[in-house]
Amino acid sequence: MAEQTSQSISISRHAFSYQPPAIQGDFQGKHIISVDQFQRADLDILFQAATAIRERIRTQDRGLTELCAGKVMASLFFEASTRTDMSFQAAMRRLGGDVIAVSNGVRFSSMYKGENLSDTIRATGCYADVIVLRHPEIGSSYEAGYYLDLLNQRIDNPTVAISGGDGIGEHPTQALLDIFTIYDQKQALDKLTITLVGDLKHGRTVHSLAKLIANYAAAEVRLCLVAPASLRMPSAITDLVKSHQITVIETDNLLDVIEETDVIYWTRIQEERFGERAAYERIKDRFIMTPRMLKLAKADAILMHPLPRKHEMGTREDHDILDADPRSIYFEQMENGMYVRMALLVKVLRGVYV
Repeated sequence: MAEQTSQSISISRHAFSYQPPAIQGDFQGKHIISVDQFQRADLDILFQAATAIRERIRTQDRGLTELCAGKVMASLFFEASTRTDMSFQAAMRRLGGDVIAVSNGVRFSSMYKGENLSDTIRATGCYADVIVLRHPEIGSSYEAGYYLDLLNQRIDNPTVAISGGDGIGEHPTQALLDIFTIYDQKQALDKLTITLVGDLKHGRTVHSLAKLIANYAAAEVRLCLVAPASLRMPSAITDLVKSHQITVIETDNLLDVIEETDVIYWTRIQEERFGERAAYERIKDRFIMTPRMLKLAKADAILMHPLPRKHEMGTREDHDILDADPRSIYFEQMENGMYVRMALLVKVLRGVYV
């Protein structure tokens, strides 16, 4: 716990007043910190790029490796990650760029000697063109953006930051790949009922996704939020969604909405976010997706999950049955993550269309 405290005091007051620039059709040189930076037109540009990249990979287009040749990405993950870290690394290497990381992991970095996050970020910015940061504290990505902007005024090679997860706040690239996956499967977000299930209080993936749905959806969208009272979506996010004329339904029972749902987005109850294990134990078995439950869903519904999964999708045998159901698309979702992150890297580093 001492390490967590050391990281907590490393976030400065500047992080909470910094506003990353809106994309407004131009990604180049901009930090990717929040989904608030994106409007529908920006998402359309990103979707087109991700789709083009996917097709070029399928056709083994070797020209992809020229898009980020000579560029360096630094991976700074202060929380455990498999998918996000590997996805970014694979994305950069498929684009011809290089990846650097702290030898033996960030637990051996200078932050664990007491260095502030701002100094770690600026030191890394002296070596890399883009930094992907995951940190357990809300505001960490804003901290990175603020201090990189200062650094970029003084060094020859400017550096951009991309959030790989900002405490329990946001996970913008996960939300971008999620909404791309929904769009790719349904060819629109209009007239859909999208249901988010599980830990909606601590889940940064669902926070970002709900905000993106509000920014992108055009008509007749319903957002169903299924969670126990203690893990409900923060009111600031539900109020924002409602302000976009999206119908919001909150319940603690999936049976209330599953038969009308087009997109089921499942999340795990995040044990690491609970202060007391007893509180986690009281809730962890409340929301479990099983093959029997999925049978109640529409024939053309899709089941998504940001992963990793534990027992919130039942037993290992349940996993095998769910995985075989064509409505379960969480592995396609993961693959889409690489395409979306490739598109983002090209856009922020080169500004080119693919």
